[in-house]
Amino acid sequence: MSTTVENGRLPAAGNSLLRLNAGLLLVPALLFYAALFVWPLVLSTWGSFAPAGQLSLETYAHFFGDEFYRSVLWRSMRISAITTLMTLIIGYPIAVYLSQNWRKGRSLVVFLVVAPMFVSAVVRSYGWIIILGPNGILSSLMNSIGIPMGHLLYSEAGVIIALTHVFLPFMVIALVGSLQQIDPSLARAAQILGANGVSVFLRVILPLTLPGISAGSVIVFCLAASGFVTPALVGGAAVPVMPYLVYKEGLLVLNWPFASAVALILLVATALVTAIYTFAVRDGASKRRVVR
Repeated sequence: MSTTVENGRLPAAGNSLLRLNAGLLLVPALLFYAALFVWPLVLSTWGSFAPAGQLSLETYAHFFGDEFYRSVLWRSMRISAITTLMTLIIGYPIAVYLSQNWRKGRSLVVFLVVAPMFVSAVVRSYGWIIILGPNGILSSLMNSIGIPMGHLLYSEAGVIIALTHVFLPFMVIALVGSLQQIDPSLARAAQILGANGVSVFLRVILPLTLPGISAGSVIVFCLAASGFVTPALVGGAAVPVMPYLVYKEGLLVLNWPFASAVALILLVATALVTAIYTFAVRDGASKRRVVR
C-alpha cells in the first residue's frame, strides 16, 4: 500500500476518476434541467424578441410604454415583498418555538404550519374566498363586534393574506434550520456579561439567523412573484399580476410574443430584486463582522 493511501489520501489518478464519476452523476439532472427549463426559456426569449421572425423590441416597448402594464409589474413586486415581510414577521416566533427541543406541542405546531402544503392551491384559494367574501367569516366577525368592515375578496390585501398563508411554511422551515445551528451557550454567555433579552436577540440571535432570513425571503419572494392560482382566484381581474397577465395574453388573447415578453420581464425583475437583496444582506453581515 502506498504512502498516500496509508495517509488517507488518494493518488492523483484516483482523484481524477472520482471527479469524473461525480460529474457523470450530474448528467441526468443537467439534461432534465436543460430540456424542461433552459430550452423553453430560450424559445420564449427568442419569440419575445422576434415576433415576426425579425429581431425587434416592439413587445418590450409596448409593455413599458403602457402605464397599465407597468402598474401590473409594480403590483406584483409590491405584493411579493409584503408577503415576504408578513411571512417573516409571523414565521420568526414560530421558528424560535420549534427550534427549542424542550418545548411541548412541537409536533402539533409543525403539523399546523405544514398542513397547508397537504392541500392543493385551488382548494386553499376557495377556502380563502369563503373567508374573505362579502358574507365571509372575517367580515361577519368584524361586523358582529361593532367594527364595520367590507370584504377583502378581490383586493390586494386579500391576495397578500392568502399568499402569506400559502408560503409561510417555506419561511418557517428556512428559519428553523438557521436557528438550530446556533450554540445555546452564546445567548447564556451574553446574559452573563450583562445583556438583557432584547440585546441578546438583536446582537446575537438575529445576526446569526441572517442566512436563514435571506434564504427564506428569497424563496417566498420568488414563489409569490410567480404564483398564479391564488392571485387569480382571490384577486381575479381586479388585482392583475404578472403571472395572470401571462395567462391572459398567452391563452386567452393568444398573443404569444407579448406573453413571452411579460414572462421574461417577470423573470428578470424577480432575479434582479433577489440579487440586490442577497448582496445587501451579505454586505451588511460582512460590515457587522468588521466592526466587531
